[in-house]
Amino acid sequence: MRGRALALILAAALCLSACSAAGEPPAGSPAAASGAPESADPLGEARERARRDMAGAVERALSALDGHPRGDLGGETEPFDPADAWEGYADLTEEQRAYLDAAADYIVENMPAEASAYDKYRYLACVLSLRADYDYEVREDRLSETPYGALAEGRAVCFGYVYTMQFLCERADLYCSAVEGVAAWNGEDHGWNLAMLPEGSYYMDITWCDQYGDIESRGWGEMFMVTEGRMAQDHGDWDGGPATGTVEYWP
Repeated sequence: MRGRALALILAAALCLSACSAAGEPPAGSPAAASGAPESADPLGEARERARRDMAGAVERALSALDGHPRGDLGGETEPFDPADAWEGYADLTEEQRAYLDAAADYIVENMPAEASAYDKYRYLACVLSLRADYDYEVREDRLSETPYGALAEGRAVCFGYVYTMQFLCERADLYCSAVEGVAAWNGEDHGWNLAMLPEGSYYMDITWCDQYGDIESRGWGEMFMVTEGRMAQDHGDWDGGPATGTVEYWP
């Protein structure tokens, strides 16, 4: 009887070993209890969630470009300067970095390859506007100053918009630098970006674009690709530029 019991124990052990070798979770494990196999990529869910989250904004941004394309403006721009790269990437967790990488990849992969330089910048700015709202709360985590806060959590302060635009332009290899200044109406610190079109450089204040109206409205476009003179009307002193372009693009 004892010999038979020992044989049964050995047979069960061999079966368990074979199941594990075949990639099946052992009985009683959390994966077995849920009925799902253990993931080979522990960050896969974060990456997939990022792609799902970006899909709606990407679709709307593409629709905005289709409705009002500026293909007549030329496609040449300067490449992204590595010296302008956002410096806060290493401060994120591994899961946050995986999400952010996947989100940026999805956004850039869907950017129309034949679009003008103007429309490529506009596409990225539209996605950012659709994903983020200005964060009026004072938060200790400072994620509102990061691309992760803007794209994943939908919250950004002015430099969150600035750094997110830099991050996306780096992935798309479009020239983009940060400008630090003040808002003339209240004297508080403010930031925006400098972009490069074939005939010169222009400012993009995506924070104000986002608050002036929907991505297809005239209000939104009032602070997108603007000249040095236009910026001086309601922005105070700043460090960056100057913007060399002279054309007022938005109708």
